[in-house]
Amino acid sequence: MMKQRFTDKHPILGLLLWTYGAFVISEMLFGVIATFAIGENGLEPGTATGIGGSVGSILVLVFWYLHNRKEYHFMPRKGDIGGSLKLIFLPMLVYWILLFGAYAYFAKGFPFAPIGLKQIMMASMAGLVEEVCFREIAVSYMARHWMSEKRIPLIAVLSGFLFGLTHMTNAIGGWEITSALLQTLLCIFMGVFYASIYLRKGNVWVLCLFHFVHDILTFMAAESVTVLGVTELPDWITIYIAAIEFALCLCGFFYIRRAKRQEIINLWEYKWSGASS
Repeated sequence: MMKQRFTDKHPILGLLLWTYGAFVISEMLFGVIATFAIGENGLEPGTATGIGGSVGSILVLVFWYLHNRKEYHFMPRKGDIGGSLKLIFLPMLVYWILLFGAYAYFAKGFPFAPIGLKQIMMASMAGLVEEVCFREIAVSYMARHWMSEKRIPLIAVLSGFLFGLTHMTNAIGGWEITSALLQTLLCIFMGVFYASIYLRKGNVWVLCLFHFVHDILTFMAAESVTVLGVTELPDWITIYIAAIEFALCLCGFFYIRRAKRQEIINLWEYKWSGASS
């Protein structure tokens, strides 16, 4: 019997420490270090931050694996990568068509403008950091401590909530509180969708890829309307985006419906098959 860890005795505190500790270390600490270390050598600060955060997230992921290597099966099983792609591809494709179709309306044509290295690295950082922290670490941790048929939807919601909450920090950065609250809500919807796929297949790399692509497309779409002088979109577009992201959230709940929950339980019993009670 392995000695019980502090986080096993206090799982709620452990969840917060692991999730937000990983987030602060990967995005903020490594991002700031890179900004000063390589940003001073001529590299644009945002680009340096993105590089640092991306590297930091990989190091955090390695530490998570090494810390749990005797208990946790990190590598996906046969079919889990393909299964994740099947679950995520069609809903995201429909979502992108609906979302960027609206941007095409405002751009009066092709909705994507070129972007620079800064935006690419920021998208890389977001895709890696947020999926490692709020899916790989948060969902896996909750699956170990609280997995049951009735708690599966709660795990997905908590993952989305923890993910969304980080975006409230934009209010500190000068955003209006209503804008920060709206982004938080949208991220909760998206976070539930991603968490549901992760619960079904336990593979974080597919989620990192789609998160990265989504952010790249969003940056390009925002640039396409900005160059035309459109600095503020009408209120209806906010409602429209919230509606289609809520549809993704509902899709996530469908993926973890009652008929699939034993499959989910079996997956996580396998992934944590080395864990002691």
